[in-house]
Amino acid sequence: MKRLKTCFLLVLALSLLIQGIIFAEIPEATAYKADTPIVIDGDLSEWTLTSPIVIDDISQVIRDANAWNGPMDSSCTVYVMWDEDNLYLAANVNEDTPFGAIEMLPLDGQDNFKLYISTDPSADPERTEYGVHDFLVFFVVDNQYWDTAFDRSMVPKENRERFISKGMDGGESVLAGHERAVKLTATGFIYEAVIPWVNFSNANIPVYTPQTGDQIKFNFAITDISYPCPGTEFVPQLVWTGGLEINTNPSLWGTLIFQ
Repeated sequence: MKRLKTCFLLVLALSLLIQGIIFAEIPEATAYKADTPIVIDGDLSEWTLTSPIVIDDISQVIRDANAWNGPMDSSCTVYVMWDEDNLYLAANVNEDTPFGAIEMLPLDGQDNFKLYISTDPSADPERTEYGVHDFLVFFVVDNQYWDTAFDRSMVPKENRERFISKGMDGGESVLAGHERAVKLTATGFIYEAVIPWVNFSNANIPVYTPQTGDQIKFNFAITDISYPCPGTEFVPQLVWTGGLEINTNPSLWGTLIFQ
């Protein structure tokens, strides 16, 4: 009986340890509230930079890892801030060939950022399919047109609430009120942007107004095409957390906490 009890306790302890490891794999970042609207000029002196989202490791490469040559090839540190009207994004990017874009390629084959975001703090964080308030936004990083797009193709039709994909063929800027600025650095560039929350709404989906303490699912990816051509066969992509399954499974995203 004593041996059986010991065995049971060992199994229980191992189970709890495994669960703890699984839960620990979901990273968290803090989005700090901006006291006044942030000026979009490529200068991050207004930003609170104490909760970086670091994307710079081989374990974060989810596509064409053999073509990634390390952090100076492509990596970034991302920051998030907010106010009642806007989401603010900043990224300190290391890249040896910045601003790679060839218009004939699909958006996901060009230099881009991908923003994965939920606007529903009450949604089940363990959901395994996109819901009404789950969005994937593309930002083409070409230093010229700065196309943007929404991909809602993975959202079940009954969850779309008539918010469908926009701009996925390229050549469009689908974000109203979106501004961005870039400042070149010795190893890449600083990117700064504002996205009004109204962009994540329509007649059927109300505008999200964050509150201090809200927690939402969130993720961020950077895509790097070797440029100029040739270099389009392999296009490495790095992500904060998760694998390729993040494109269909929000439970694999991280957590963003509003403070």
